[in-house]
Amino acid sequence: MLNSRNKIWKENKTIKKQSKEYFTRFPNEYIQGNIKTKFGVSRKFYITYILIDKYRSYEDYSWITIRKVLDFYGYKTTSRKPKAFKEILDVLEYMINNQMIEVKQDLDSLSYDTGIEIKIIPKNFDSTEKFAKLTSSQFDTIMMADSSLNKENILVAFLYINSYIGCRPRQDNGSEYENAKDNPEAFYRSISNMANELSMSKDTINQCIEYLTESSDDTPALLIKREVGSVQPDKSKPPQNVPNIYVLNKEGYKQEIEWALSKMLELYKVDEFYPSKSGNYRFENKK
Repeated sequence: MLNSRNKIWKENKTIKKQSKEYFTRFPNEYIQGNIKTKFGVSRKFYITYILIDKYRSYEDYSWITIRKVLDFYGYKTTSRKPKAFKEILDVLEYMINNQMIEVKQDLDSLSYDTGIEIKIIPKNFDSTEKFAKLTSSQFDTIMMADSSLNKENILVAFLYINSYIGCRPRQDNGSEYENAKDNPEAFYRSISNMANELSMSKDTINQCIEYLTESSDDTPALLIKREVGSVQPDKSKPPQNVPNIYVLNKEGYKQEIEWALSKMLELYKVDEFYPSKSGNYRFENKK
């Protein structure tokens, strides 16, 4: 995986240096749960939403094609249209019906390469709070995944984790609030809960996290993982592992981990975590 990833990264290194970093504010309500169950729309919503925002103009117009969306999945665009083609049309129709966008063209008349002119309705499309920020460099790293069939899973897993990491509010002068340590920008929910909410297997999620936390000489990991350990509330029973901590790979991540560890000690009402079966990390609460 890393060899292929390094190759793609090096080929695009010059282009990425010249391009301007941008980000998409992805609404948490569409990622914290099963989107099909909650909204009756397929997971094609994720990449469609991201691409509409990516090609957005200052006047809130965007132009995409069905082929552009399908390219994310690696579908071959033959004369016989794949099921995904109809799913993308359904996503666009959902956005239209919920007044997120306007499209004057007849959706049934669209071909692979028809330029779809989209008028974004900011008040319904944009999230001003409770959103996960996806930067262009993060998206590019996800696009480097070896298997095109896994890109959607990796994207969904990252958006989900990022949505719970959150972003602390800041004071008017730009500095962080004094209670920053009480709101660590970290994810420490269980993988079982994540699998249940997203209707994905734990094995699939663990594979996605493995990709998101791996790095190479040229490609930094998107997430930093810190194993926490276990607790043993009942000494007559074996210790139970607690969730690991994940933080964004950015400046200050070590402090976020320490704050998250302290927060978890409070949540589990313990003074220390014991080593887990798969690791030996130990953190003691020093009073």
